[in-house]
Amino acid sequence: MKTKLLFFFISLTFCFTTLAQKKKPAKKAPPVKVSKIDSTELLNKNPLKVGVQQANDVVEASLTGKDLTANQNGEKRFYDSYKLLLHAGEELFLEHSSSNFRVMLSLKTPAKDKQELSYDSQPFNGNSINKFHYVVPVTGTYTLLATSMDAGQTGRYKITKTITTPSVIEAGLDQSFANQFKALEKSKKVNFKNITGEKIKKDKKEEKKDKSAGLESFKTSFELVAGKSAFIFQDNGGQTANYKSILLESENEADVKAYFETLKKQLQVLTRNWTEQSNTDVNYSSSTDADFITLKINTIPPLKKKQKQLYQVEFVYN
Repeated sequence: MKTKLLFFFISLTFCFTTLAQKKKPAKKAPPVKVSKIDSTELLNKNPLKVGVQQANDVVEASLTGKDLTANQNGEKRFYDSYKLLLHAGEELFLEHSSSNFRVMLSLKTPAKDKQELSYDSQPFNGNSINKFHYVVPVTGTYTLLATSMDAGQTGRYKITKTITTPSVIEAGLDQSFANQFKALEKSKKVNFKNITGEKIKKDKKEEKKDKSAGLESFKTSFELVAGKSAFIFQDNGGQTANYKSILLESENEADVKAYFETLKKQLQVLTRNWTEQSNTDVNYSSSTDADFITLKINTIPPLKKKQKQLYQVEFVYN
């Protein structure tokens, strides 16, 4: 049987009603009942040690009707709780899966002032999986709650935990590309103003068209890939800006696709805490609340009969 843990299950996607209020509400909210918990070390058996590149733990368990519960507005969820000893700077990767229900995790910090939620947002189709990445801010004991996205669900689930460090994760990267991307990421925080060069001169017709669209183009000496020029495009009076560069252009489609795959793998590591938006053979994009990158293959049709079709690898950061 699973060991049960003492912990107050707060806002796992539901907000618990405050017990003390200065004024009585017009209608009394239904009481919230939370079960008591014990502690378990099932996902804390293998902490990351000095000289070890990564540490792994796996637990296979079940949510049952006899499990710990949290109730809100008549909805009951069953959950299990796990303690994790983590150190500042470590990176935590969790994979939570079940063939019985949609999975959801909640990670509570040692100070208990912040809670990270991660869940499967897709409709349940017989198999649910959710991957969660977290950069540990402070050393301490974290509490992981494993439950279902939908109320009243029971059944088996599996959690795989991996702890590692940035140096291990980024060991296989092209360091030149990694350093340039990190510099570009930093520049984005100031809307690329520190790398924006002189304005690109255009003819009157193009200038008028850009002005009506609120768009301006600028040169930049910053190269994400050495030898590949780039441009800064500003709109909304300079309130927003995009960095754009053609990283490769060739008539050989196979070479372009191979280069695209190489860069995509680099970016997946560098943006591992971002949300991946698209991942296909010709398009990769990832985002945060403030940043959005796209790497894609463009097909350029020939302008003349004797010309061959061109393929481009284009990178855009906005």
